[in-house]
Amino acid sequence: MSPASAAPPVRIAMITAKTGVAGKTNSLSFDAARFSVDKINSEGGILGRSVELLEFDNRSTPEGSAQAARQAIKDGVVAVVGCNWSSHSLAMADVLQKAGVPMVTHMSTNPAVTRVGDYIFRICYTDSFQGAGLASFARRRLRDKTAVVLVDESRTYSIGLADTFIRSFERLGGQILWKGVYHADSVPFAAIIGVVNRYEPDALFVPGGYEDVSGFFLEAKRTGHDYHLLSGDGVGMKLFDYVGRNVSGIYFSSHWSRWVNTELSRRFVKEYEQSVGKLKEDTSALVYDSFMLLKDAMERAGTVDKAKVRDALAATRGFKGITGTIRFDENGDPIKPMVINELRFGGIMFLEQIDP
Repeated sequence: MSPASAAPPVRIAMITAKTGVAGKTNSLSFDAARFSVDKINSEGGILGRSVELLEFDNRSTPEGSAQAARQAIKDGVVAVVGCNWSSHSLAMADVLQKAGVPMVTHMSTNPAVTRVGDYIFRICYTDSFQGAGLASFARRRLRDKTAVVLVDESRTYSIGLADTFIRSFERLGGQILWKGVYHADSVPFAAIIGVVNRYEPDALFVPGGYEDVSGFFLEAKRTGHDYHLLSGDGVGMKLFDYVGRNVSGIYFSSHWSRWVNTELSRRFVKEYEQSVGKLKEDTSALVYDSFMLLKDAMERAGTVDKAKVRDALAATRGFKGITGTIRFDENGDPIKPMVINELRFGGIMFLEQIDP
């Protein structure tokens, strides 16, 4: 019997969407979770114990996320990774905080998630940092003086990121000409872009998901307007599935790029692609960092006791992850860099890294 299987396994849950509207993109997180757990187990597990991954589908709803969290607790997990969407993580965080189970969200950037309580952490940066970084990029590098922002009122993520972008853009001397609202389940793309075009902005910022962002950007291109197109970390390489390879000049924020030139990152890309397949998103790196952070915290704590693991997470300093060197602030939010990419020539072009 190997050292990593001599004791009962350490149960860690992955909760996000496999089905429903978010399942098409969120399901990639499960692939990364399996890879991460296999990696941990191949290197001896955690404290000499193997790790057992429990997978839960939140069915793309906040209530499904809360139900999954309750089931994970019943199944005896010592920690949870997830969800992708901030609205889903908020529902899950409330359940896990009350139960005293540490949670690390890999993709939920809304600041409210970690404010739920001291057992809730995130490996991704917050919308406050992301919005400020995108606004700075628009003003400093693109030299945009005016912007229009379109907000999906049905998503916590979109509302939070839009608000931080607007405040930062105006603080940097820019002018927001119009803040338009929509609901992702029914979007009059042509009508809304018609209004945008009348304002003639330097930039259009749409912090939404793949389908709505691509719908707006395609319509903007179709009408022949050449304002800069910006979005947040909710989009990425998969946007080409919607907009096609000929649409370029789309800027978006990211948590990591495969072109980050560190030994840790290069090794991750090589091993992941040999095991799972082509890396298209930063999601996989964030999931990996989440599991490795939990491993690191448990080993520093010398136990899988949930309260002591929480304390070790909070005390994290200088954790070297794929997505950067990480330490936590008092809210459980990481202090780490962000990346700005451009979709161009059928691929992603790394432009710059913005440090905290």
